[in-house]
Amino acid sequence: MPIQINKGVLGKEYPPYAITVERGKIKEFAKAIGDDNPLFLDDRIGAASEWGDVIAPPTFAITLRDETADTTAFLKELGTDISRLLHGEQEFEIFRPLQPGQTYLCRPRVVDIYEKTGRSGPMAFVVRETTITDSTNEIVATMRGVTIVRL
Repeated sequence: MPIQINKGVLGKEYPPYAITVERGKIKEFAKAIGDDNPLFLDDRIGAASEWGDVIAPPTFAITLRDETADTTAFLKELGTDISRLLHGEQEFEIFRPLQPGQTYLCRPRVVDIYEKTGRSGPMAFVVRETTITDSTNEIVATMRGVTIVRL
């Protein structure tokens, strides 16, 4: 039985959350994705770089999650459950690398919802965007993700 997506969440901004980036997490992430760039792993090379410290790989922003958020609440708001979800795509726009010891404010919101019909039937595409700012409120990165809901 087809479901309807609640398009009322379009434009909704979720509570911002702060994340302090840990040096060890940057290195763990770089190793996990198989990137041995010394700017991500070697403190001495990072210190000698233009950034003055190691930096996070561009996709590291995906780890910046609100651990206190109820992820099932978003699904309920949409009017669906996890069995109907697919990860569509992920996009990162990096203006300045994330660095250890820095605290960033993440502001998530729903920026688009649209529907298409594919070979497997109708689908809704929910586009969420998280703006990541530093302590001066300057945008450091923007992360966009598309969740596909089978209707």
